[in-house]
Amino acid sequence: MGNTSKKRRNKRLWTGGIIAVLALLVISFFVSRSGDPIDESSFAGLEVVELTAHEKGNSESDIRLIEYSDFQCPACKSAAPAVAELVDTFGDQFVLEYRHFPLRSIHPNAQLAAQATEAAAKQGKFWEMHDKLFEMQDEWAQSFNPERFFRTYAEELGLNVDRFRFDLESNEVKDRVNAQYNEAQDLALPGTPSFVFNDEQIDLNTFITEHIDTTALEVTEETTE
Repeated sequence: MGNTSKKRRNKRLWTGGIIAVLALLVISFFVSRSGDPIDESSFAGLEVVELTAHEKGNSESDIRLIEYSDFQCPACKSAAPAVAELVDTFGDQFVLEYRHFPLRSIHPNAQLAAQATEAAAKQGKFWEMHDKLFEMQDEWAQSFNPERFFRTYAEELGLNVDRFRFDLESNEVKDRVNAQYNEAQDLALPGTPSFVFNDEQIDLNTFITEHIDTTALEVTEETTE
């Protein structure tokens, strides 16, 4: 009888300890997010830009490749260097446009990460934040409070951090990310990264084969051998 009571008491203590730890984590999460007020006077005279399509390559090209991606997705991080190399090598032939498809059900920090890039875009540094989030993905992806990392990245990129925080949770930024997420859903894209050409999903290698002239590069490589 005594052993049974002791086991029950230990179980209650163990359960209570777990609840207390979880409560502390939740409290610290909200305190860290809301305890630092935004000083709007710090960006009163700061000029911001209108949010437009995020493009690389030849913006006047009729060949538009759209990438739907998720900053918390490991496959997207792995694909980013190959996509960048494609643009660097053949960017005069097409334009790459980045759009958001945060897989919220499996990547809980992806939505806020997408908003972070749009908040950076308001200060003209979308691609810089894009590259930073993929570079540092292992640091923020599993965090209970990824915003503290995003603030640090904003500061490192030379952004006005208060303006960044202001835009991070703005309806303008949220609506933009959500609209692109809905586009990806309407296209029935299976995951990320996904590439779309003429409103149809396309494999990246197929796009290169069918729409990119690699002849000049092949000639150059043969000449240097």
